Amino acid sequence: MLNNRFICDGFLAEVAYFRGSPDGSFYIGVWKQDSENSFILRHRIEVPPAPIGIHHMTLPEPLPVERGDFLGIHYPRATDEGVIVHSIREDGVIPAQEMFQTLVIDVFDEDLPADRTINFEGFQRQLESKTFALLGILSLDGLPGNQFPLML
Repeated sequence: MLNNRFICDGFLAEVAYFRGSPDGSFYIGVWKQDSENSFILRHRIEVPPAPIGIHHMTLPEPLPVERGDFLGIHYPRATDEGVIVHSIREDGVIPAQEMFQTLVIDVFDEDLPADRTINFEGFQRQLESKTFALLGILSLDGLPGNQFPLML
């Protein structure tokens, strides 16, 4: 979600999300954009199968994030897309001004090395307006109790 970036340095302490399917795992990634087509996957959080509905996941150790980083969602080959609920402009559920520019790339988790620059120029990709049922809970200092939400 390219235009929904962290506005300050801090720590990702918890995520909340709404699953639309109980099957398959997915990953929440903390990304940093290096250049127009190049990105760095700074952290990945595996989200295992679970019942349909709202879930809260406290991270065992808060993950450092920097101003300009953003969250993304990606899937392993074994999981169909769409495990996490999302809305697109055309479905008319969420107002257009609440959508985010989302880079949709034909790539799977197994293709994404962490802490290396990945150039997506050669991949099939498109920019779409979407919003996801995903909430990042940040802490400015990584200590419990000093958290605030970032809606995605």
